[in-house]
Amino acid sequence: MIALTKKDALDLLKKYGADKRLMDHLWAVHDYAMEIAEKASCDRSLVEVGSLLHDIGRTRSHGIDHAIVGAEILRKEGVDERVVNIVERHIGAGLTPEEAEKLGLPPRDYVPKSIEEKIVCHADNLIGSSERISIKDTIKMASQKWSPSSVDRLIEMHFEVFKPDVVRVNEKMLKKACGDLKNVEKCLDGLLKGFDLLYRMRMENGITVEMFGQDSERAARYLEEKGVAAPA
Repeated sequence: MIALTKKDALDLLKKYGADKRLMDHLWAVHDYAMEIAEKASCDRSLVEVGSLLHDIGRTRSHGIDHAIVGAEILRKEGVDERVVNIVERHIGAGLTPEEAEKLGLPPRDYVPKSIEEKIVCHADNLIGSSERISIKDTIKMASQKWSPSSVDRLIEMHFEVFKPDVVRVNEKMLKKACGDLKNVEKCLDGLLKGFDLLYRMRMENGITVEMFGQDSERAARYLEEKGVAAPA
């Protein structure tokens, strides 16, 4: 199996005739995936190569089978199976054998397993053609097209690939900001509605908020500046 470099990946894309539109998308996914990988415990070189090659199958097919076509291309080229798996398992939030069969694909397990597979898959979900899409808008669009279990995998993947920024809530100040604390989640939703992230709360010995996403660091600073939270 061949361990590819970034240059090798770009050479393969050139060999198979990737056009400008495809390359714009690949670079956008690459850039987002590398941002996520920078804070994750993962093989960054594998994320880099996998993100650049994830849609190589689109040089031959624009159908739902493009991930399988891409994997076939890379296997023919003798590429490292870890990269092949990134390519083969990046559709949606991954596909179970049952979901794959319903879509007319060979009924195999295409759900991302490694952290590198998940990072590339999720970065792809957060990119349109070449523009970034918020996780909330991505969930909204997925809910209209995907099965509930696939949407659940999308959300769980978000929590897995992003490193959280964690703050401890000042309940007195939060109550002042929101009027009451009968619904803490509604209060936090209002404070964080302009940020691209998802969050989780822990209610043990006070309120701790874990924020996951592109804007989590900025959101933590915002809550601290408003006096409603402090670093955990």
